[in-house]
Amino acid sequence: MVSKIIKFLNRDLFTMNQAALVLAVFSFLSQVMGLLRDHLLASLIGPSANLDTYYAAFRIPDFIYNSFGCLFSVTVLIPFIAQYIEQEKEDGHNNGFKRFLNSIFSVYMIGMTVLSLVLIVAMPWLTRIVAPGFNGIEQIHLVLYSRIMLISPFLFGLASLLSSFSQVQKKFFAFAIAPLLYNFGILIGVIVFRPMLGILGIVLGVAFGAVLYFGVQVPTLIKLGKLPKFKLDIDWPTIKRVMTLSLPRTLGSSLNNITFLIIGAMASLLAAGSISIFQFSYNIENTPLLIIGVSYAVAAFPTMTRMYAAGDKKELMNVLYRTTRNIFFMCIPASLLMIVLRAHIVRLLLGAGVFSWNDTRLVAASVALFAISIAAQCMELLMVRAFFAIGDTKTPLKINILASLITIGSVVALIFTYRYNIFFTNFLNSLMRIDGVTGATVILLPLGFSIGEIINAIALWIAFIKKMPVTKAEHAVLGRTIVHMIAAGIIAATAAYVTLVLTGGEGVLEHFFGVLTQAVIATAVGMAMYGIVLRALRNEDITLFIETAKSRFWKQKPMVVQEQQEL
Repeated sequence: MVSKIIKFLNRDLFTMNQAALVLAVFSFLSQVMGLLRDHLLASLIGPSANLDTYYAAFRIPDFIYNSFGCLFSVTVLIPFIAQYIEQEKEDGHNNGFKRFLNSIFSVYMIGMTVLSLVLIVAMPWLTRIVAPGFNGIEQIHLVLYSRIMLISPFLFGLASLLSSFSQVQKKFFAFAIAPLLYNFGILIGVIVFRPMLGILGIVLGVAFGAVLYFGVQVPTLIKLGKLPKFKLDIDWPTIKRVMTLSLPRTLGSSLNNITFLIIGAMASLLAAGSISIFQFSYNIENTPLLIIGVSYAVAAFPTMTRMYAAGDKKELMNVLYRTTRNIFFMCIPASLLMIVLRAHIVRLLLGAGVFSWNDTRLVAASVALFAISIAAQCMELLMVRAFFAIGDTKTPLKINILASLITIGSVVALIFTYRYNIFFTNFLNSLMRIDGVTGATVILLPLGFSIGEIINAIALWIAFIKKMPVTKAEHAVLGRTIVHMIAAGIIAATAAYVTLVLTGGEGVLEHFFGVLTQAVIATAVGMAMYGIVLRALRNEDITLFIETAKSRFWKQKPMVVQEQQEL
């Protein structure tokens, strides 16, 4: 059994679409498990001060992962690894690669250990910045939970570092399975530990999930002979080169996390449960982002890197165009149907136990406001990797700084306008169907976030296109294709909405099976209409998607990888 699992984890994926599909499938399964986790949290605890404390405890560990933990991330290391592999093929030995691997591992272990110890000591002061609206007992719990969760960035960063060596050799399965195991660990915390320890039990489940996330990467590395060793003989010139390339990328990622820290701090000053409302809605919206955006961005990155290294910019742009079309092909219907079916989605995923109708309406409105930027968020993931593929980390950093300022400024301006402009307040409440709902100010957080993400994606695209050889004809074809997808998406969303009205409107939302049946029928009608319209417009993406889904990649024979001596 163990050998079969290891053999499965070491299968090769030969095309970008196959890799993206595998990543998407496991990402979907992980998201299903994550949504089950949220359902249990919503029904057993509900949006409250206790759950706010749990979610706030992620802020500092997440920031550490996206700052120091990502200094040696996949996107930075893959170009270096690709060069070493080519050099190894030419020279016939891997001494330089061994030293590179051991140096990266050693520097990471030293730096992350020291940083974690400093954070454990400084946590009481840091948590007051993260959640200024929390009272004394909430702050005490927040300090404890945040300290325990520091194991997550340590292991996530290490897993990201190690998975670089497997991904560059087309070993994606362990990387794809890892998030599934992480959510499994949290579920263990919710189901097994929580009845005994309360919120602390869920936090311990997070730590357990992080251990599983890291552990699944190890068998592939052992099989490839790429397991590193801690060495004090560090190749500092190479470390400097990696850091020079990585630092702007890490600062950009940190800026995104700082934005979340600031938004979370604002939420802590709003009504109790606001952090939970924001997090629940973000997690729901994040499902298509992780399934679509991350899958295609991760799958396309090594190919774009190789194309640029070979000097083939035209083929790099072909990969970027194809991936962009795939992203919009999936994101547009997902976004529009999520807006139409927002209340149904929230009732199905979270509507049980102590999760009230007031909570449902707030989360549904927040989901809709997040959903308007799904395509932009997916494109941001792709475009950042496109810049990294050509060795440019400064441009996305500059754009991220601007986007972060716009996001924070938008949230502040929206909250101010919402509180002091009665016309805007009534208009937004009516549009999002939250008239009379308490704590409605929280919906301004996802709205401001979406504004910043859309501007960020547009700016990244424009900046990248200026650096590449692009003809007006190619650009026009892409633009026309996206317009067709948007038109088909609007027609599909309209068809779904009409279906909801004809099958009983919102009157069925009180019963689970009524909600499920209505949502399934409306989704089926919407997706069928989307396909029909695109077929009528002679769109090629549906055909390509069907062919990819039918490709039996799991039956292909894996490439033989020459085992290397243990490092």
